[in-house]
Amino acid sequence: MPHNGYIPRCAVKGIEVSTNAISFRSVGLDTPGARFTPSQARKPRLSKKRLIPATRDKLDEKSRIFAYEFGVLLCELLPRYQAVFQSDFAKVLIVHAIGVASVSRLMSRPDAAEYEGLGAQVPPDLQVPVNALSIAESTGIPRETVRRKIKEMISDDILVEDPRGGYRVKPGKLQEKAALDIYYQQLLTLTTLLNRCVEAGIITIEDQ
Repeated sequence: MPHNGYIPRCAVKGIEVSTNAISFRSVGLDTPGARFTPSQARKPRLSKKRLIPATRDKLDEKSRIFAYEFGVLLCELLPRYQAVFQSDFAKVLIVHAIGVASVSRLMSRPDAAEYEGLGAQVPPDLQVPVNALSIAESTGIPRETVRRKIKEMISDDILVEDPRGGYRVKPGKLQEKAALDIYYQQLLTLTTLLNRCVEAGIITIEDQ
């Protein structure tokens, strides 16, 4: 399965992944410090196609293929944060958890369309600040470690403390070219993984 010269095809554009588990994107947090967990999910958006994962038995037949492709994804995805986080992947997890939790309520609203692109900054009053305890509980990182790393990321102009209590990503940070470039490269890498899974029969594409 050579990767050199492989150009990811947009076979998954507009396709939603269907699983028995609740999606990572969803229900908003109503109060600062409310616990955020990966099981919270945004209401599903309309799509014409759906990705259907293989059954466990089917995956077991192809598990080495998936493990290989997933390993490739991690080896390509994680180093892209090196310049900003110096291989501190706990910080990568913390900043993403804060970023997702702070706008999860907004992203479940029907009028969120104007904020679907990172070029549009989300006003502070539409974000929910997140505290260190919530992040520690949702990520499994010790609370004091979360506090220390949040403090470091405030000093590095990545996060800000919200006057209401809790933390948010610093305004304008996601609009920087470096951040936008990372997300685009991650999209290419993820598309490659999904296409490899489709080719191997690990994922199928069905009409909704």
